[in-house]
Amino acid sequence: MKERHHTEIAELKPHEMEHFLKNHLLGRLSLCFESEPYIVPISYIYREGRIYLHMAKRGKKIEFMQRNKKACFEVDEWGKEGWKSVICYGKISLHDDFETKKKGFEMLSEVAYGSQRITEERIRNMDVYIGVMEIEGMTGRSGKMGKPDLVSREV
Repeated sequence: MKERHHTEIAELKPHEMEHFLKNHLLGRLSLCFESEPYIVPISYIYREGRIYLHMAKRGKKIEFMQRNKKACFEVDEWGKEGWKSVICYGKISLHDDFETKKKGFEMLSEVAYGSQRITEERIRNMDVYIGVMEIEGMTGRSGKMGKPDLVSREV
């Protein structure tokens, strides 16, 4: 007898996807340039239909984003009651201006650090980009499959 692993899969409604994105801080950014795909875990903030990311000004992510602005962003969770996943599709723009950096770090510190704020002087001196992903489409799913006891193992 075959065991069923996915007993119930449901599509998330738009408000459920937004709530899910607002209540998480870590996702996976997927990029592609020519025929090379690239995915990386990254912290983020979701506000106003956009995903805000911060990143150093050099590295593979930046190289890919400068050559192809299209991106995919995924957030998931898996618990005793089941799993949820949201995938966003859109384009990312990189920002180096003070106002965007200030807005990005204010949102990040509000969620991640509570009342602790990053000073304007420190923001001005940060050698980072704020990436803003304009979401063009979004899908979300959930399932009732419980998390297995063994998620990884040493071989």
